[in-house]
Amino acid sequence: MAVVGAALIFGAMAMWVRSGPVGLDAGILQTLEAARSTRATEAVVAITTVGRGPVTAAIVVLVAVWLLVRGYRKEAAFLVVANLGSVILSLGLQEVLTRPRPPLDVVTRITDPESFSFPSGHALSAMVLYTSLAMIAAGLGLPRLKRALIALALIIVPTMGFTRVYLGVHYPSDVIGGWALGASWVWLVYLGYLIRTQNVPAARNPNSLLLP
Repeated sequence: MAVVGAALIFGAMAMWVRSGPVGLDAGILQTLEAARSTRATEAVVAITTVGRGPVTAAIVVLVAVWLLVRGYRKEAAFLVVANLGSVILSLGLQEVLTRPRPPLDVVTRITDPESFSFPSGHALSAMVLYTSLAMIAAGLGLPRLKRALIALALIIVPTMGFTRVYLGVHYPSDVIGGWALGASWVWLVYLGYLIRTQNVPAARNPNSLLLP
């Protein structure tokens, strides 16, 4: 099941990064730093802004309001719970795991966030936001919108993760951990939504709703 698989990946990543510095992480950071250019950096900074809290919150609020106006209260609740929960998980686990940001002797950070590094909040948030939107479209029987949102997720989620590593503010393992945690969380909340809407066949095989 997607929930279990993603949770196991996150657990493995959490234990891995707590055991000490990860050489592969540093190597990837330094490779990307060497490839930086002014134009590329400007583009990456603009892209990563899309994943910031205010932008994500605005998307969630606008879609939730639209769903409520249309009478889709359970779908609106699913969207809010999934995305609000992702913020709580990100901040809470960062405080528990306390992995520092990549040090300046490894990579020059273009921005300097104050929070801890693992898991990446941007990666987690992108995974939850765009996957939950695709899940809602699937549940409402909107196949074209579902496919468009899945395509959007396949572009934005990895791109957002790349920007965090490029900027030197996260290790690659932070991003992978964020993706894994986000996937397990959104699928868990989605299962609750399916059960609440009495869609028992889909709850037994939730992947079927996201298939083309």
